[in-house]
Amino acid sequence: MESTDSDPEMVVVLCSGLEAPSRRKIRERLESHGAIISQIQANSRYYFVLRGEIAAIETLAVDSWPGVEKVVVVGGQSAHWAIDRSRPVQPIQVGSTLIGPGSFCIIAGPCAVEDEQRTLRIAASVAAAGADLFRGGAYKPRTSPYAFQGLGELALPILESAREETGLGIVTEVLDPREVESISGIADMLQVGSRNMHNYSLLKELGQTSVPVLLKRGFASTTDELLLAAEYILSAGNPNVILCERGIRCGAASRKIVLDLGAVPELHQRTHLPVLVDPSHGSGEAYRVGALARAAVAAGADGVLIEVHDQPEAALSDGRQALTPEQFAELVPVLRQIRALTQPDGELISEEIVSVSGGEDR
Repeated sequence: MESTDSDPEMVVVLCSGLEAPSRRKIRERLESHGAIISQIQANSRYYFVLRGEIAAIETLAVDSWPGVEKVVVVGGQSAHWAIDRSRPVQPIQVGSTLIGPGSFCIIAGPCAVEDEQRTLRIAASVAAAGADLFRGGAYKPRTSPYAFQGLGELALPILESAREETGLGIVTEVLDPREVESISGIADMLQVGSRNMHNYSLLKELGQTSVPVLLKRGFASTTDELLLAAEYILSAGNPNVILCERGIRCGAASRKIVLDLGAVPELHQRTHLPVLVDPSHGSGEAYRVGALARAAVAAGADGVLIEVHDQPEAALSDGRQALTPEQFAELVPVLRQIRALTQPDGELISEEIVSVSGGEDR
């Protein structure tokens, strides 16, 4: 890679008094990884200024090498797409819906596509309630091999029918790199579930498409690991990545999962990518979904994913955390009101919201 004036530089500070053979060994090792090196001497200390393949060299833990005192990356744009705040912060188009700054997106639907009539019924209900996109899993990764795994390929035409009847864009999960092309023909956004955040073959394949990708945080992963997973997709050429906080495992928490809402402002601080929240998986219980969804909006999320089923007790997967269509319809206007009240780029506050908050004199 040719360097330009805007490229980042890495400065390797060598230990004071380091002998020439040791300096040469470090330099040769760095050059073997694509570094372009300039050497600077000040008193008895030497510095290597590196340009070139900085992103790759950053993975080598150079500061732990014998003879290296410390490493500093300075100047230019970040070599990492996901953590480069200088990149434009723009909404991502998913079907006819924008996700990102200046917009708020509600994605709703069942955990899995179970049959055509039920799926179309739920899709119609969430569309009437104000959802922006419809979610439904065709392929389901389950902990138990005996649990419902989804209808697979048979679910795809059902999802296509849901889009035709409601006008809602479709969000569905992809598990296998070999299925990316076929599912992309149906889905407006491809979901990478928590269990597949580290499926690097899948991430690389998704990087070869232009279809938006909803990347969920692994349930035992840090935000750093989430951003590096996004890096696989972004660096391969697909800029349309949307991050999703969906809760992380915690032995002390109810249902052994806690929704990390602090990740929302953190990710907004560190990346240009939109950030959604999944309060359904982040709670595991339907009675907590509304409260966590409201909190997610107040925390600055660009949207939420909510599981909805017309008969949760009979759902083939995740019925415990699914809202009924009636519960969802009650929640949607509340979420949009909170968004308008808390986000400067939200919609104008209506008279109805003012009255809810206590009137003009309050």
